[in-house]
Amino acid sequence: MASFQERASLYRSESEAFQKYLKGLPAESWTKQSACDEWLVGDVVAHLVGNSEFYAGTVARGLTGESSPPEGRPDAGTGHPSISAEALAKSSIAAKERLGDQLLSTYIEKDNILINLLTGLNAEDQSKPCYHPGSIVPAGNFVDLRFKEIVLHQWDIRSAIEEKAGLSAASLGSMVILIQESFASGSLRWAFWAGPALDREVRYRFEVKTPVPVTADIVVEGDKFRYEKSPQGDADVTFRCHTHIFALLMYGRMPAAEAMAAGHLAVDGDSELAAQFSQWFKGI
Repeated sequence: MASFQERASLYRSESEAFQKYLKGLPAESWTKQSACDEWLVGDVVAHLVGNSEFYAGTVARGLTGESSPPEGRPDAGTGHPSISAEALAKSSIAAKERLGDQLLSTYIEKDNILINLLTGLNAEDQSKPCYHPGSIVPAGNFVDLRFKEIVLHQWDIRSAIEEKAGLSAASLGSMVILIQESFASGSLRWAFWAGPALDREVRYRFEVKTPVPVTADIVVEGDKFRYEKSPQGDADVTFRCHTHIFALLMYGRMPAAEAMAAGHLAVDGDSELAAQFSQWFKGI
């Protein structure tokens, strides 16, 4: 695992490169439909403004020893996108309209404040608990959470504008950390949307070799799941792919059926069950 300092440095570099990208984006691109169904490109950037403000506020509070929910927020560990997605979509659209031609400058201002706060955390501060609707999170892991937000939403924008868009390779280590642990909006709990209970559990095995290796089983029971870092027994479905496809699958950016059809996802086992994977892992 890369050190905090290494991940923080990569996060800063990626964030500053994204700022530069947005500065060069033609005016007409801001009104294009993004990969997020309910958001135009400008709405995605407005969401990232709100994300900056929330992360900066909750980490600043955590550094003073305050990790209780802010007014209007649910208790830590009780939030989930299946509850908040609609309200979040509407609030981001409203924020874009409110900010108007100040959207880009506001984004850069708020982003820089958060970059400086998170990359400046010392060793003691990195472990201080901070509030998030998904769980109580060590302050240092907000580097990974924001890194994930920047990279995924950059993909949401680029994939709508460019013919070929991929995730930043530098971000994949942070994404795997989030997926394998239980840190708030990066975790599988946050990505999993429960459905009806199944008659039997279904075991999906991931064999990811490069660039960041992952070998694990995700066992789905329909209304719940579990993540096993040490695969055991026979799997109903085995997926083989690169880490960036694994991340896009986990966060609902690329349905399993689409990834299989495009040749990005090799599958052993029941193809119908393989295609069903994305009905549960939708992200936000």
